[in-house]
Amino acid sequence: MVTVSKQSVSPIHDERISDYGRLVEAHRQLQRIFDRSLREKVGISSVWYEALLRLGRSPELHLPVNELGEALELTSGGATRLVDRLEEKGYVERTACPTDRRIWWVGLTDLGVETLNTATEIHLEDLEESFASKLTTSDTQSLKQILRRLRADPE
Repeated sequence: MVTVSKQSVSPIHDERISDYGRLVEAHRQLQRIFDRSLREKVGISSVWYEALLRLGRSPELHLPVNELGEALELTSGGATRLVDRLEEKGYVERTACPTDRRIWWVGLTDLGVETLNTATEIHLEDLEESFASKLTTSDTQSLKQILRRLRADPE
């Protein structure tokens, strides 16, 4: 049997590891809840929802494919595959950039806008039930400040 001194193991009990672990676990739990709900009620994944949401929030409801991929933290191949699947379902369409033949734009179709609106109603209900209702107004303000600092966003 190997004997391990407590001193060599003690750093694994550092509170920073535990605090970050709780953050990751909370995110994963919420993500599972939101993804399951969107799949069951709308027939799209949370990744598809995020793509539609980013397009819906963009000027003129479209973005270059590579910008959408970067926003979703996908490789260029991953972004292309995602757009392919969204296009197959009729949620988006690709158009060539009129000023640069190397760039393809991806934009929401009418079905994409309709799906985004339906999914957003459901997502807002899920957010209220599983997230917002568990926080006080003070908690929410603190969380916003903390997340801005972690993302290094300007206030």
